[in-house]
Amino acid sequence: MGVKSRITLAIAVATISTSVLLGPAWAETATQATTEQSAQSQQFASTVYNGYRASRLLGSAVFSLKGEYLGAVRNVTLADDGQIESLLVEGFRTKDEPEFISRIPFNRVLRPLHEGAIVANFSDLRSREYGLFVDPDQAQAEPHEFSVSKVIGDYARLQAGQGYGYVSDLVFDSGGKLAAVVISREASVGGGTYAFPYPGQTGRWSPKLSYYGLPYVTADQANKAGLRLDMKEFQNS
Repeated sequence: MGVKSRITLAIAVATISTSVLLGPAWAETATQATTEQSAQSQQFASTVYNGYRASRLLGSAVFSLKGEYLGAVRNVTLADDGQIESLLVEGFRTKDEPEFISRIPFNRVLRPLHEGAIVANFSDLRSREYGLFVDPDQAQAEPHEFSVSKVIGDYARLQAGQGYGYVSDLVFDSGGKLAAVVISREASVGGGTYAFPYPGQTGRWSPKLSYYGLPYVTADQANKAGLRLDMKEFQNS
């Protein structure tokens, strides 16, 4: 293991002594999503600058409670209301077995999250419990879900279909619920990066579409409704 890996491992292990594993009821006590509030509110701004960014969660190393390296986060699945459901983790290759992908329920992850080094309450990613696909008999009961890779990288469009920008990131609140969609604009229209509250339900927008739809008719309306980010502060947060 290289120096960088050992440092990451040390950070992850250190978090164990101060982190508390939350049970299945964690979603009931999580901070209420700010998506119903104005993008100009102080609470929304605080969430955007202090929340968990999808771009930093992706690629994060995952460790067991014992400090064992288990793999890296390759994707994150969300429920229709934006709540993180699970992490898709790529397990490492061993001498006897190839690399593989597992699906880890988010309620197995210790909070607060430490982007880059995530600690989870499990040890064997190869267990069938962490398989990618649900039992066919239970599939009908599964809620609609989508992955962050379906949103990040999409073009953002206004109500009439005009292009507005590019979805460059997503921000989650302390409970793991999608709070903001971050959209960057091109130089020809003045540039800038704006954060918009996630509406809480996908509603008229569907992850199956090839773009992310904003509920505004004109770009000027969207600019006024969104929170224009101080990118230096955002990058350093």
